[in-house]
Amino acid sequence: QEAGLYGENGIMPIRRQLKQNNIQTPMLLSFFSNLNLSSFHRIEFITLFGLVLSIFMIIFKCLRTTFFFFILWLIYYSCFQVGGLFLWFQWDTLLLEAGFLTCIVAPLRIIYLSKRKQLIENNDNDFYHDRIVLWLIRWLAFRLLFASGIVKLSGYDRTWWNLTAMFYHYQSQCLPTPLSYYAHHISQWLHSLSTAFVYMIMSGTAILFFSPLRQHRLWAFYFQTFLQILILLTGNYNFFNLLTIFLCLSLVDDKWLNSWNFKSTVKNQNQKKSSLKNIEIIVKWIINLVLIFVYVYLTIKWFGIKWNSNKNLIETKIMFTPKQFDLFLKRFVPVCIFIGWCSLIFTITKALTQSIKRPKKFYKKLFHLIITAFYSIIAICLFFISLIPFSVIEKNTLQALPGELQTWYNKYEQYHIFNAYGLFRSMTGVDGRPELIIEGAFESTNSKGLQWKEYEFQAKPGILSHSPTFVAPHQPRLDWQMWFAALSNYQHEAWLANFLYRLLTNQNEVLKLIKYSPFANKPPKYLRVMLYRYNFTELGSSNWWKRELLTREWFPTISLDTQWFIDYIKHQDILQIKSKTIESSVLVTYLQAIRSFSDKINPILFTWFPVCFAFIILILKKCLYSTSNYYVKSRQSYQTVSTLDDKDESNHRSNNVDDHTGKILGKQHRGKTDQQRKNN
Repeated sequence: QEAGLYGENGIMPIRRQLKQNNIQTPMLLSFFSNLNLSSFHRIEFITLFGLVLSIFMIIFKCLRTTFFFFILWLIYYSCFQVGGLFLWFQWDTLLLEAGFLTCIVAPLRIIYLSKRKQLIENNDNDFYHDRIVLWLIRWLAFRLLFASGIVKLSGYDRTWWNLTAMFYHYQSQCLPTPLSYYAHHISQWLHSLSTAFVYMIMSGTAILFFSPLRQHRLWAFYFQTFLQILILLTGNYNFFNLLTIFLCLSLVDDKWLNSWNFKSTVKNQNQKKSSLKNIEIIVKWIINLVLIFVYVYLTIKWFGIKWNSNKNLIETKIMFTPKQFDLFLKRFVPVCIFIGWCSLIFTITKALTQSIKRPKKFYKKLFHLIITAFYSIIAICLFFISLIPFSVIEKNTLQALPGELQTWYNKYEQYHIFNAYGLFRSMTGVDGRPELIIEGAFESTNSKGLQWKEYEFQAKPGILSHSPTFVAPHQPRLDWQMWFAALSNYQHEAWLANFLYRLLTNQNEVLKLIKYSPFANKPPKYLRVMLYRYNFTELGSSNWWKRELLTREWFPTISLDTQWFIDYIKHQDILQIKSKTIESSVLVTYLQAIRSFSDKINPILFTWFPVCFAFIILILKKCLYSTSNYYVKSRQSYQTVSTLDDKDESNHRSNNVDDHTGKILGKQHRGKTDQQRKNN
């Protein structure tokens, strides 16, 4: 999508972004300034480089180090800096923060990988700081999910408080899927019940992330993963749900991985004495039963869940007031911070203790103690600074934090390694989803007037008979911005005028961002934007959507002869550029050839292709390794399991190197073997 969004003749050219918005040139763009490329082709080059590097990092384990993960983070951050509103989504900032933490989780040097393999074989978990850095991933997952549940109530949106939000959500979300249509038509009481469970799963089980008991963390992982899969099936949120699931993998351990036949980093420890183990099992069962009882009791109490025998349905209603919720939040957010802090201190203490106790030699003790202490300091710093964006959900807690933390947060805020999260604070499209429809027309040649024809986008609703589609993990960035624009007015959506100008000029790279243009051969003379209200049809209808016109012209009719429009385009500095002689280089030729090839591939397939290609190579490597390993083991097994007669025969042959000596030694050998057989 880069060419259509950020190219020289795209919707928001990078050169314009850097010039008008006073954005500091990203470091990578400055680094490649000597390549004699435009800013767009430089960002295109580093994106392609990041794509290739990612494939190699999936295939080759030796590349999964801090250095290469930092390069990937730097590439995405450079794109984010110049991406503007098309890259300004919550999952983009989440990917930046998760990518930064991945740099810390990954080993520092390639030599660590071979050393780590030896330690695994020797049953010696020598990298004691691993549990500390993985805790940071767990803390990020907690902040994301806990806040995502809380903001739905702290925003005081009527639909979230009435537990009717899910009734509107499936059709009003940006890009529905085919399953959204059927989920929308389930019973109202199921919508209310599912809304209550969204709260209890997202925020209610998130606190279990820091439980000292393994089973509680696994329960939280299962619940959160189940919810993310449901969201993924009923909505196109690109890579957000997959990334959230991967963050939740920090809740599982090696024993769980072994149960799925994944390679563990730690072998099973010696079993405890049976009597102590039985007592431990009983205590854990009691704790688990108490936890289940408390969770079910609070769910029923807070959401008034009860069975209505007259209507044969489950009734659900929030039983607390906004004032009570504010009081609860004021008390509970500091408790969450305290629990997180205790969990971090416990993790650090355990890692430091093991770094001293396990190594046998003094210099190893000192080395691992220093390394573990270093990562402990990093974890503590990241934890405290992240409290600023986390506490945004409760202003009293935010104001109580030391001012130094706010200073440090402001200093590093531009890198987006600490972010505030919380999706769907308010529910839009309660009366139906507003949808912008762009129409074009040629100049009228008869008395019938202008014949308007609609443009069709990749995934957003348009033609009434067209089904919603699955596009995740691909994100059609233009389709998403059209959804936001429909909730606003064109005076606040400056980019839309740029987009319409590109349609009037039939700019090829921009047309590739949409699915169908009725003016592919000849650009339209006029364009206009209409505002409709879309709703799902009833089950059994021949169409998926029904619509009604809300505004005659959301954006007034324009053409290339409309003076105020052309003046605005000149002011935006996006007039069509015919050529760029400065870019006549071999590298640009290769980039254009690669783009020409990629433009022929479906965007969804193109998104999956690099990952599938890398995993196919991994599977082939595994199969070849297993085959060769099996062959070697078979040869070894054949050679070691040999009969006594075979050994005699081989010894007899080796003794016949010299005729005279061989005869003497052969007779002696046969005499010994005959005696051995007799004794046996």
